[in-house]
Amino acid sequence: MRSKCGSWREVRPGVWQVRVSSGTRADGRRRDVSETIEGTEEDARRRALAIATELGRRPDLGRGLTLADWWDTYARTKGERLARGTFGRYELDMRNVWLPAFGDMDISRITRPQVQDVLLTLDTRGKATHAKSALSAVLTQAVRDGWLADNPVREGGFELPGDVGVGEVGEIAWDDPFAAIEGTSDVWDARTVMRAMPILRGTPVETCWLCMVGAGLRREEALALEWRDVRRVEVDGREVVQIAVYRAKTVKDGLKRTKTKRSVRIAAMVEPFGERLWELRDGPEEPVCAVSAKTIWHRWRDMWVPCTSKHAPKQRHKGVMCVEPPIPYIALNRMRATHATFMQQAGVQDSVNAAAHGHSERVSYTNYQRGDSVGAAEQTGRYLQLIS
Repeated sequence: MRSKCGSWREVRPGVWQVRVSSGTRADGRRRDVSETIEGTEEDARRRALAIATELGRRPDLGRGLTLADWWDTYARTKGERLARGTFGRYELDMRNVWLPAFGDMDISRITRPQVQDVLLTLDTRGKATHAKSALSAVLTQAVRDGWLADNPVREGGFELPGDVGVGEVGEIAWDDPFAAIEGTSDVWDARTVMRAMPILRGTPVETCWLCMVGAGLRREEALALEWRDVRRVEVDGREVVQIAVYRAKTVKDGLKRTKTKRSVRIAAMVEPFGERLWELRDGPEEPVCAVSAKTIWHRWRDMWVPCTSKHAPKQRHKGVMCVEPPIPYIALNRMRATHATFMQQAGVQDSVNAAAHGHSERVSYTNYQRGDSVGAAEQTGRYLQLIS
């Protein structure tokens, strides 16, 4: 059947193909939207009317740009301006997750429920989180370039693997549920940080750890530092150690600029981390941390792995975290989040906290002044002294 709003035909009993055309694409062809639905002829007619209304409201709908085509464009344009590590992660997720699911689909027809269904098929929460970020970045660029009216992934609120469900409890000591739940935290509390500090003294990763937990630097920012980037100054009668953050260092890219423009900042260190870093300073052009970006996470992980030989100098720091009471293992890159957490616990304003970490999200900087980072560091230092 055909009407002014579109056409529909029954392809098999109870299954209808609905097609609506309106306006033209950029290449001059008609904008077409087709759907297959189940129901009656009246259901098909109503759906044709709904699509026609949507076509009138949304100029991006039915333009014929598939996700596969848009990804090719993105890779040649925006992708070439990204750090190689970032683009590599996006490419992996697009090739393995999103193109098999939506590659032939018009990007204007990708919906939140469809994205949600794909996310729940992935093995782990981590994989789903990375995949979601990749698709969101690719579709956000389509919005900026005028191909999409909005990004269906942008708002968040997706359910990820592991969020719900009964499943197996796993090997957790549920005879002490409070300890079991507390032990799953992915940041250290302030007391754990203060217990770990003397254990980390003299280890190859100490300086990197001090910069991350004491000033909220990303791991790649800490690894890019030279000692000329560290200074001790007097601000309003208080001595404070500051770090100039303006570049990063990764395995794939080597030295590069920071993640965002907001990431270029002067970070004030919380005590006692600043004083300890100042004690360790070397020549101005020497690296603050001599461990490479490729091996530092191994060095960090090894501190929870018992040493296998008393005569292996390279293993002298192995297992140093295996103490009583245990210091829980978390990834080194979580030290930045640990710093943000105890700044929050110390009562530092969220806007100051976000600015101190160079967050890329749009947050309120209304009350943020550059001098406040020193006050925030001092406030947090007093809190750490109080609880230790």
